[in-house]
Amino acid sequence: MRKPRSTPVLRAGVLFTMLACASLQAQAAFSVTATKDASDKVVSYTIDTNAGLVFKVRGFPTDTSTTSPGDLASLVYNGVEYQDAGRGTQVNTGYDYIYTDQTGVSVKAEVVDANGNATPVALPAAGQSAVTAASDYIKVTVTTVGGATGVLTHYYLVKKGDARIYMGTYFTAEPTGSALVRFIARMRIAALPNGTPSGTPGGLVVNADPNRPPSWPDDLRSTNGAIESGDIFGIPSGPNAGETRSKHYSNMRLKDWAYIGGTGPSVGIWIVRDNNEGGSGGPFYRSLLNQITSTNNEITYIVNYGEGQTEGFRLNRLNAYTMSFTNGAAPGPVDTTWFSKMNLLGYVPPTARGNVFVPAIYGRNTAYPYTVGFASAGAQYWADAASNDGHVNADGMIPGTYTMTVYKNELAVASSQVSVTAGTTNIVPAVTIVADALANSDDPRGKWHLAKGDPSLTQALFRIGEWDGTPRELLNGDKITIMHPSDVRMSPWFDTASVANPYQVGVATPRAQMPAYQWKGLTGAPNGPVTVNFTLKPSQISATSTYRFRIGVTTAQAGGRPQIAVNGWTSPFVGSQSGDVFPPAQPSTRTMTVGSYRARNITYDYTIPASALVAGQNTLKVWVVSGSTSSSSWLTPGYAFDALDLIKID
Repeated sequence: MRKPRSTPVLRAGVLFTMLACASLQAQAAFSVTATKDASDKVVSYTIDTNAGLVFKVRGFPTDTSTTSPGDLASLVYNGVEYQDAGRGTQVNTGYDYIYTDQTGVSVKAEVVDANGNATPVALPAAGQSAVTAASDYIKVTVTTVGGATGVLTHYYLVKKGDARIYMGTYFTAEPTGSALVRFIARMRIAALPNGTPSGTPGGLVVNADPNRPPSWPDDLRSTNGAIESGDIFGIPSGPNAGETRSKHYSNMRLKDWAYIGGTGPSVGIWIVRDNNEGGSGGPFYRSLLNQITSTNNEITYIVNYGEGQTEGFRLNRLNAYTMSFTNGAAPGPVDTTWFSKMNLLGYVPPTARGNVFVPAIYGRNTAYPYTVGFASAGAQYWADAASNDGHVNADGMIPGTYTMTVYKNELAVASSQVSVTAGTTNIVPAVTIVADALANSDDPRGKWHLAKGDPSLTQALFRIGEWDGTPRELLNGDKITIMHPSDVRMSPWFDTASVANPYQVGVATPRAQMPAYQWKGLTGAPNGPVTVNFTLKPSQISATSTYRFRIGVTTAQAGGRPQIAVNGWTSPFVGSQSGDVFPPAQPSTRTMTVGSYRARNITYDYTIPASALVAGQNTLKVWVVSGSTSSSSWLTPGYAFDALDLIKID
C-alpha cells in the first residue's frame, strides 16, 4: 500500500558556498555537499567520510511507497554503490510515515568541531551544489514534523576518517504507521550477495546431511510461494528441497550477538548494536535481523518489535547503533564517547550513570550459564555471572529502580529490587537460589505458578528435560530457531512419546525421544497425546502421600495449555472450572513457527492422588487443550516444553 504523501521541511544555514556542477567524485575530503534542484529544493546531502565511504541523505524527493526524506539514498564504499536506488535505507518504511498524523519531515545537516560547536552547512542557489568542509564531525538530523501522536528523531553522525555511519533514534511515542521501530539497510544483492559466517545472526547453517549444501536460513533465493503468513517459504527442488527459509530464522538471542550484516567480494557491511537499553524483551529476546532476496540483502536493526514481546516498549531513550564498512572482516569495537559533543536528544553521559555489583550467587548449577537482568519501565540491562562464584558487574546504567532477575540459562530463579545512583556502585547482598516452592500463591487453585526458585533443586521421582527455561535439549530443540517445524531436516515430531511408541523413563533420552513442541489437532499428524511410561517401586507408593506433576512451558500459541491423565485418573486444567485464574497471557503473535521458543515461562501444576498410581508401570498422557483453532496447520494451539517431572510430597 502506498504511503500517504507528506511535506518535507528542509532547514540549513549558510557558512560558505562553492557553486559547482562537478561530479560526486570531485567532492572535497570530509565534507558535506548540499544539492538543490531547479525549483530551489534541497534534494540531497552527500557526506564524504574521507575513509572510502561516501553516502547520500535524501532531501526533498518525490515521495514513493519505498522512499522518504531522510533516507540513505546512496552508499558508495571504495567506489562501489551498495544502496538499492529504488528503495531507501530508513527507519520502518520511511520517515514520512512514522506517525499517521504527521505532516512532514525535517532534514538538517551540520558540521561540528572538536569542542562541539555546530554550524549549519552551506546551501547553494537553485540547480547548484555547495560544499562545506568539516573539521571533526558531521551531523544530519531527521525529525518527523506535525501531528499530536509523537516525534521521532533520527541522527546520522560521522567522525573524520572513519568508514562508519553512527546513528541514534529517539522517539516520544511508539510509531503508528508501523507500530514498531527498526532500521532497515537495503543493499543491492549484486554488490552484497552473501550472508554471514556460522555463529552470527542469520549465519551459515551447515547441514548434518553432507548432500545438502550449507545455506543461510534467511536466504529466500530458490524458494517458491509462502507456506505460512506470506513470510515463510519453502524450497521446492534441488539439493535443498524441502527446506524452509525466512527472515525470522536470522534470529539470535539478543545477548549473544554484537553485530549483524552481509558480505560480498572484499566487503562487509555491518550494523553494530549498543547496550540496547531502550529495547524491550530482555537478554534472550529473539527477532528477525536479516533477509536475503533476489534483489536486496536487507540488514534489519530492531529497536523494538512486537513479535513474541513480553514487555512494554520503552520511550524517550537514545537508541544508538552503527553501520560499519569493512573489507569483509567482522567490525571492530565502536567508540561513542564523542557523542557527548553532538547535542543528541536522550544522550546520557557515563558520568550520569551508575553501577550494580552482586558479590556472589549461591545455589547455582555450574553446568549452566547464569545471567542477571535489570528492567524498569525506562531501560533494560543484563550482565553475565562469573563462572567461579557468580559475582556480577553491571555498569553504565541510567539511575532508577530496577527489578533484578537471576536467570539459570533462561529460567528466572530469583528476583529482587535494586536502585542505581549516578556516579556510584550499589553493592547489593549476595543472592542465594533456593528450590522453587511447591506451594505458591499465584493461582488460588494451584493449577499454575511462575517459578521463584530452581525447580530442579527439588528431588523428583523422574524428570524429562532440564529446568532451564528452554526446550533446546529436547527433540528438534537444536533446530527450532533456524527453520520451520515442517522442514524436512526436522526429526519426525510424532514418532516418539506417542501412544504407539511411548517415552520410557530410564530408557529414552530427551534429545532423541521427547518433542520440544506439542500441538493440538495438527493437520496431517496424530491427534493423540504425548505419552510417557514410568515405573514406581512399592516403596514410592504411599496412601498418605500426594504427588505433584509439573510441566514447564516457555511459550504457547492460540491459548494452548496442558492437561494430563495418569492411568485412569484425569486432571482438571486451567479453564476447566468456573472462576479459574489464568496465568499471564502469552504473546498473541507467532513464536513457535518463527524461530522463537521464548515468551513467558509458566509452570503448570497437577496434584495426583496416590490412588491413581500403582507399583510397576504407570502411563502418563499429556494433551493440549484450548478453545481456539487455526486454519494454518502449524499455528494450531500448542506450546514449547521446558521440563516435566513428578514429585512425591510426603
